[in-house]
Amino acid sequence: MVKRMNPYCTNIFLDMAMSGRGERVYIQVYPDTTEARQFVDLCTGQRGSSFFNTRLTRVWNKRKVGECVFGGNYDSGVNRILSSDGYCGKGKVMFMSHTDKSGEFIINTNGNTPKFGIEIGCVFFGLKVLQEAAQLSDITQVTVVDCGVCVFDFSS
Repeated sequence: MVKRMNPYCTNIFLDMAMSGRGERVYIQVYPDTTEARQFVDLCTGQRGSSFFNTRLTRVWNKRKVGECVFGGNYDSGVNRILSSDGYCGKGKVMFMSHTDKSGEFIINTNGNTPKFGIEIGCVFFGLKVLQEAAQLSDITQVTVVDCGVCVFDFSS
């Protein structure tokens, strides 16, 4: 159980399945904020709800600077774009909370884009997978088949 996040960062993974193959995306979540904790909770399922078996839902600004993929919104069906002040660069991860047990992640795949929700981290490996997913004719065919917190043992 994840009670408190590392004060410097927490690493999570999303296993994405598309076109008959699986690929892992690693995300470094920034220090302990309400939104970051909720995102991690939805990756671990420790509060009951999870991103497990959810799909990517849409692409914003497809094939243009600022392209983003949206996913994980298993509960609310909300199809809105809320933009806050500022911009996020390539690989940045944003999160929009819809309820305390529901939310949507947004990942910038190409250049600067307006912030959608709260910036909570960045992809440190696997961005190419999301860039490929964004080019599919139907992004809803991409599924999160597993997700969770990475536990690294550096003692060996």
